[in-house]
Amino acid sequence: MASDIRLPPALATPPNTGPAAKPQDPAAVALKLLRPIDALLLPPGQTSRAEVVSSSANGGQFNLILRLAQQNSSQGGQRADIAATSPRAIASGTQVLIQAISQTQLMAIMQPGDKAPAGPAATLTRLDPGQFPPGTTVQARVVSQQQIDQTRFAVLAKVLQGANSGVNLSLTTNKPLEPGSLLTARVGAQGELRVPDPGRQVLQQVLSQGLRETLQRQGSAEPLLNRLQQLAGVATAAAGQTTPATAPGTQKPAPGATSTTPGTPLQTTAAADRLATQVQSAVRQVLQQVTTPAQLMTPSGVEQAVQRSGLFLEPNLTQLADLLKGGQAPAGAREAGASPAGTAPLPPPALAKLLSALAALPVTPGAPPLPGADLKAALINLLVNVQQQLPPTALKSLVLPPGPWAQGMGPPPGGFPLPPRAMQALTETPDLGSLLRLTAALLSRIQHHQLQSLGQSQTFTDGSTQTTWQLEIPLRDGQQFNHVQVRIQRDDEAPSKKAVEQTPFWEVRLAFTLDHLGALQAIAKLYKGRVNTQFWAEQPHTLSLLNGELALLRDRLLAKGLEVGEISCHQGTPPQPNQALQQRWIDEVT
Repeated sequence: MASDIRLPPALATPPNTGPAAKPQDPAAVALKLLRPIDALLLPPGQTSRAEVVSSSANGGQFNLILRLAQQNSSQGGQRADIAATSPRAIASGTQVLIQAISQTQLMAIMQPGDKAPAGPAATLTRLDPGQFPPGTTVQARVVSQQQIDQTRFAVLAKVLQGANSGVNLSLTTNKPLEPGSLLTARVGAQGELRVPDPGRQVLQQVLSQGLRETLQRQGSAEPLLNRLQQLAGVATAAAGQTTPATAPGTQKPAPGATSTTPGTPLQTTAAADRLATQVQSAVRQVLQQVTTPAQLMTPSGVEQAVQRSGLFLEPNLTQLADLLKGGQAPAGAREAGASPAGTAPLPPPALAKLLSALAALPVTPGAPPLPGADLKAALINLLVNVQQQLPPTALKSLVLPPGPWAQGMGPPPGGFPLPPRAMQALTETPDLGSLLRLTAALLSRIQHHQLQSLGQSQTFTDGSTQTTWQLEIPLRDGQQFNHVQVRIQRDDEAPSKKAVEQTPFWEVRLAFTLDHLGALQAIAKLYKGRVNTQFWAEQPHTLSLLNGELALLRDRLLAKGLEVGEISCHQGTPPQPNQALQQRWIDEVT
């Protein structure tokens, strides 16, 4: 990736051995060489101390003669003079630190004449990994700025915190930075500083806060799905015992005789009778969104499971709203407020009514779902219906208690897979309150995946892009529930005039846990028709089983017309996805 702002390599500044008096801040000045041959004395990227021998005005510029002290030359410290122009006057005898930016341009950092450039005002042109480890945050204030050419600026900034407080950084940037402005950057893997633009920095803060909050509230799908399966079974049994004619002496339940407190049990047939019809319908609608292993054996089944995961609810609702405004609502959505064909479009319906109508649509295996008809929509519909059965005073006590998730402890950037959260206390309490909290916990888990996807999708300064989709697919295997986590990453190179069509790089990660096999992860990478695959298992027995099936997998990949690269099995857990890509420190590189 091309860098916008960088610290070019240069000489390290020796430590200060002089008095402890605080010197004045140096200033950076952009210079231009008058004699092209002088570029041989100081190649681009190199730095040397120098003294201003003479300075004379020439129109709006100043002609300077600089005497270099070539410390690294093989001539034992021989001095050489170079001629340059400066936009401002520099007094003769001034000590400067010269850095070659290009064949014709220099940057001069003026130093106090009576001291070596060291101590608290030492100037760095590269970062020492021992003092600035990758990943650390650096705060600095811009001291001065000089324009080098039409696209680059020379910037001097002073570090404000840490053990290197007071040290000056000599930077080049393609964006102007006003003197006095605060610079917050993160040290990259190559020793560069990555600075976000303010808008993206605000977005990153919002994402980080959302990730922390959803991580603390999230819960796995299995506890809720098991509860809903119990409720659906009880309701079905109760419906089978009911006849159209009411038996003599049987009193019908009064309207609204539903559970109204968080502590009302729901495990008996009588409780199922009291459960509101809307809640029973919402329960069935959530369960019909659960995928079976057989559906994941076909490409269309996998596509439908991804679409119904809830990851795309908001953009799908936007798409559906556009259809409703234009009077072109798909079949099944008109009852939610869309106008019939040939009439003026009606206003978009309320969200609660729309989600209820979408969740009521039947799920047809192999058929693409209607935009907005997915697991997240069904969970929101269930949440709304359960809330309506509880008095407002009861809702205040339904806040999830703080678990072992420390406050202020954010999720790891790009962490995959998302760890499960045990909610044993809620699963053992069969009431509407716990049902509401289990539903909200699964919604928070889906939201966490959405935020992770948003935080890891970005466009780089050179035009290349990375798009990430992280989601979770709930599974029903007989009477048991499980889930598989999916992370799909697409990397596109920057547009090029040479290549008419760019080939993206794909990476797919799967993570799931089976009772008899333990935790498993699979990583597949595809580029230009060549696929590489890794399997990771925690149990040695599972590892041996996987090794025995690698030949079959290779044959099936070859049958699909793919070029097969490495296929391997490993014990343990794989490395996390590239952590640096999630951080969004991408707009400027220092």
